[in-house]
Amino acid sequence: MAHEFEAVSMSWRVARVMREPGWSGEVLAAHPRSCYLLDEDGAVYAVVQQPLGNGPFSIVIPAGPASVFQDLAAGTPVAGDGARLSLGDAVHIGLAAGTLWDPKAYPGLAEDDLVLSSCLAAAYQAAVDAASPASLARLLPYLQEEDLPAPLHDVAHFPRSHALIAGLVDGLAQRNRRRLKVVTASLAGLGPGLTPSGDDFLAGVLLALALAQERRPDATLQEIADELVETAAPRTHEISAAYLRAARAGEVAERWLPLLAALGGSDTEAAAAAARAVTGVGETSGADMLAGFLGGLSAVYRFPPLAEAALPNMRARPSSPPAADSARA
Repeated sequence: MAHEFEAVSMSWRVARVMREPGWSGEVLAAHPRSCYLLDEDGAVYAVVQQPLGNGPFSIVIPAGPASVFQDLAAGTPVAGDGARLSLGDAVHIGLAAGTLWDPKAYPGLAEDDLVLSSCLAAAYQAAVDAASPASLARLLPYLQEEDLPAPLHDVAHFPRSHALIAGLVDGLAQRNRRRLKVVTASLAGLGPGLTPSGDDFLAGVLLALALAQERRPDATLQEIADELVETAAPRTHEISAAYLRAARAGEVAERWLPLLAALGGSDTEAAAAAARAVTGVGETSGADMLAGFLGGLSAVYRFPPLAEAALPNMRARPSSPPAADSARA
């Protein structure tokens, strides 16, 4: 039995491609509420049911039974004529009525360093408090420590993840590109999940770099972001690599927009509430990406360690690179 839908919404990037006749590709992977497509150029797109919401390369369809995508095996042909997308003979999606959605519909980061650091501190505290016990956000208070508390060793990948994300944040603060490349190569693909925890953390760092670049252009940070993607993408699967590239472009899922809006202002309570909402995305994906985002911004702007930044008398440090530039060390 074929399922017929009308698209509810889609990102403008998807619409630009899918609303042109002659698109073709294949099913890359199918899950109960989502299906990923791969075109002839290697670009990844997602078809998701409405509860999952808008994403940077998603077509959103109405909620339906979990069996919608069950007959779509990897390699199933997919074709579009500009008005309709057909996933084999099982799913047909009308494209004309879908509302266009912008994955960059957020303001820039607050210009004042103290305002930004205060909002980041509020988001940090909320993330650590609300995140799943298996999320990398739980490691944020210990990035300055060599060892983790004993209870955190119960999560199998935590000891290795702790060392790697601490190395990534420190390498970014020092603009140490050699170290960043080594750490990224080990972090990519690490941990559980459709998008592994290490990839989610890297996506958060890449989003931080994209927003930092828009706030204050920095050629070194732009090169670092490119190198992180070039290093990580070949070491993980196509879906995760697509999310890394979207983050590099500053493109986010809809659930991130309230947090980014809060970081463009001075409302610390809004930042905390929005951070808590992001931690609820997926099993750990939202919290893992948020951990990378917070760690990345604190490193870029050399704010005090986030654990210290949550204290009332925190002050922001200068955001310029160290005098002895170690970018190519």
